[in-house]
Amino acid sequence: MGIVHGLFQRARSAPPHGDGTAERVLDAALRQAEDFGVRRFTIDDVARRCGLSRVTIYRHFPKKDALLDAILLREMRRFLTRADAVIAAQSTPEDRLVEGLLFCLDFLRGHRLLNRLLRTEPEFILPHLTTRAAGPIAEARAWIGGHVRAEIAAGRLDVPDADVDYFAELVIRGVISFVLTPETVLPLDDPDARRRLADLYLAPFARHFRPET
Repeated sequence: MGIVHGLFQRARSAPPHGDGTAERVLDAALRQAEDFGVRRFTIDDVARRCGLSRVTIYRHFPKKDALLDAILLREMRRFLTRADAVIAAQSTPEDRLVEGLLFCLDFLRGHRLLNRLLRTEPEFILPHLTTRAAGPIAEARAWIGGHVRAEIAAGRLDVPDADVDYFAELVIRGVISFVLTPETVLPLDDPDARRRLADLYLAPFARHFRPET
């Protein structure tokens, strides 16, 4: 699925669809993919689901891959927008790290399309999270690193630059592991217990690199 390539960057730079009809098509296409996967996904199915003609859909999305690409871009944009908002709402670097990570885990572990593909059509997504994950990991590392470097620029953290990327990649690889193998002894579905885990094992990074006063 070449449309996964550069998804972070494209989701940040590509403007969202402002057309109501396009959004209606995307809503129907997402539900179709969630219910039946992408191998059996057809434009005819989406047309029936949203009550529009094939011609109307092709006017916005000239082929199936373009529609799938638009779905992934919109979902990635939704993820990044909501994650950035959760992070921005926190008052301390520790809270931004903890709440940001917990949001990412909840969003990805509960994402219907991602879980559908991992369960029934892993060939479409699994390589991008394993053997061909270098690109997605690099993009996610830059995103998390950007948040940490914003804390540094604001004087709230004092982190050596190399450690920013080391920390970001450790977080990413942990999240990927929990998405691919959701069964765990860690209490990720217990809000209080998982917050305690994050406070014990993630927040110390921010505490360790607090500037001396």
